[in-house]
Amino acid sequence: MKRSEAAKYARWSAVAALLLASLTVGVYLDRQWVAHREKQKAPPPAPQGVTRSSNGLTFSKMEGNQKIFTVEASKATDFKGKEASLLEEVKITIFGKKGERYDTIHTESCQYEKEGGSMACSGEVQIDLESKAEAERAAKNRGITVQQKVHVETRGVVFSHASGMARTEQPVKFVFPNGHGEAVGVEYHSEEGTVRLLRDVQFSLSPARNDIAEKKTARANAKEPIRVTGKSLDFERDSRVMRLYGPVEADTHTAHLRAGKLTLSLDAAYRAEKLVVTPGPDGKNPELESRGADGSTNLSAVTITAQFSPEGWLTIIEGAGDVRGSRRTGKEVDDFRAEHGTMELWPKVNQPRQMNLKGSVQLTTQADTSGEARMLETRELLVEFADGKKGQGSKPKRAETLGTGSIEWTDAQRQTGTPGPPASSEAARTKLQADKLEMEFGEEGKARQLVATGNVLTERAAAGKPLQTATAHSGVAHLLASGGWSQMDLQGEVRLKEGQRSVQADHATFV
Repeated sequence: MKRSEAAKYARWSAVAALLLASLTVGVYLDRQWVAHREKQKAPPPAPQGVTRSSNGLTFSKMEGNQKIFTVEASKATDFKGKEASLLEEVKITIFGKKGERYDTIHTESCQYEKEGGSMACSGEVQIDLESKAEAERAAKNRGITVQQKVHVETRGVVFSHASGMARTEQPVKFVFPNGHGEAVGVEYHSEEGTVRLLRDVQFSLSPARNDIAEKKTARANAKEPIRVTGKSLDFERDSRVMRLYGPVEADTHTAHLRAGKLTLSLDAAYRAEKLVVTPGPDGKNPELESRGADGSTNLSAVTITAQFSPEGWLTIIEGAGDVRGSRRTGKEVDDFRAEHGTMELWPKVNQPRQMNLKGSVQLTTQADTSGEARMLETRELLVEFADGKKGQGSKPKRAETLGTGSIEWTDAQRQTGTPGPPASSEAARTKLQADKLEMEFGEEGKARQLVATGNVLTERAAAGKPLQTATAHSGVAHLLASGGWSQMDLQGEVRLKEGQRSVQADHATFV
């Protein structure tokens, strides 16, 4: 090979080596640059004590194909040496065993115990109880201001993944359509859809709003709420039934209720629909007291049931078992007792329209001033009341026994001047019995006439006189406003007897 060709090859070899070296350096520098960029993009190193941090976490509990609830967190952080994770921006959505619910639990952070599956949320927690249908309706209509749901606010909640129960001992505030309240401690059972307020329960129920009526009257907004207190409360959100355990008390400006247990059923709009009160562990019967412009009334029974209209007024009050009641006005006192009683009320004004008493019925009226009294006894009694006006009590217009009945009048006792109460023998007594008794009342609600039909029997007992009896087919007694009677007419085969004397006639009049 010539020397010139060797030199030429040497130069080409040097150039090739230089190119290869440059290429190698370029690749190396490029890799270093990529590594530098990746390092810049990489997340910061985990803090001391943290094993792993992720940007989200979701897990669910399933029963077959049905999702019971789902837990979502925007961030999850694991800790070294601990079987726990810190979950942030936590949302638990409960669907229920049938998928008909959309209850949610919101909080800022919770500590999730991996082994037991419990979540401890020490901060503020919000719980919303809502149906799936209502949630979908609200999502489609963002302008809805009143949603049919229950909203609960508390803190320090522990949620168990295994049982699906959320619990806290901290104070609780809750709001539902037409009501709000507070308590101490709450348990929420997600699978059953039940809520238990643990103690010191108090809440207010507001009458349902009627926007049309409110436009017609400036005083429509003055509807008075019902204030209720109790020891603990169970709420079945699917059936919308509240059970308040006592002692239970409920108050308005004019009424007061005491009971051992109260059960309140709400309609789909969370308006009061039916209320039932029963005795508590002490066995004392529930008692309802009310105060009106014309006096006060009292009702007690083993069970008292009240039904409400969607607009909020009472429609029916029912008492069962040892029913007792009284009504006091400025001039007289009425007392009644029966085994069962039902009262229907006039719409809007919460005044009696009709009362039906059954089983060993006894109705007594006692005049405060004169001392006159009358007592009606029968198996069943029906009383009709005149149309009541708001702010005024309904007045009876007609009453009848639905079976054999008797009424006994006791005259005013004579004043003898002897200290102490007068002897009972000084008060004359008159008794009228028949297959049916009908009483008519005047405009002021005072009894004015009593009609007796079928197998009429009368008795008259007065001090120093023999017993006077009479039988007839029918009779009419004219009554005094004070409660006594002024005249009694008997018709049809009248037979009179007084001591050893007796007489028979077609008609007889007693005064």
